[in-house]
Amino acid sequence: MAETNGSIAPRRRVYAGYEGNPNPSERDRIVHLFQAYRSTESFNAHFLTKWAEATTDEGMKGGLRTIQAREGAHAQLLRQRLRELGEKTIIDVPPERYERDVPFFASPDRSDLEKLVFLGHLFEDLDDFFQPITDLIAEIREDFRSREILRTILDDEYATVKWFAHMQRSLEASS
Repeated sequence: MAETNGSIAPRRRVYAGYEGNPNPSERDRIVHLFQAYRSTESFNAHFLTKWAEATTDEGMKGGLRTIQAREGAHAQLLRQRLRELGEKTIIDVPPERYERDVPFFASPDRSDLEKLVFLGHLFEDLDDFFQPITDLIAEIREDFRSREILRTILDDEYATVKWFAHMQRSLEASS
């Protein structure tokens, strides 16, 4: 997520896709996505907390805290659903990612605008970014609870990105 050698990281998708059984069941695909997505949501909640602590902009702090609470709730909801599906092991984002990415957002020496521009690049093509999730939502035929968990979380994600874009435009206009 953070910059490397002064260049912005390349765009990516929210989920790299299923890996595992060559003929996965619907449950296999849901569990795999939920594991990856839960770990990302937990990571997001962490870095957003650090950013909210670093910013001096009260509006930014309020929005970041709201988004952080949603990301944390998503992580908990996905964890709960994984447990309901019988999963005993919960994966997490590797510590190296925390060490690499959190300092960028936690730094008071990096402006909020710089952080928003970074995220704006990541979410440049939002529909493409979330395509793996929308594809799975469309393909779920049996586990309606998991499908609707994904659908409603995705609604929150679009709201988050809309707010990031609004704040970026606001900060650009005031600078």
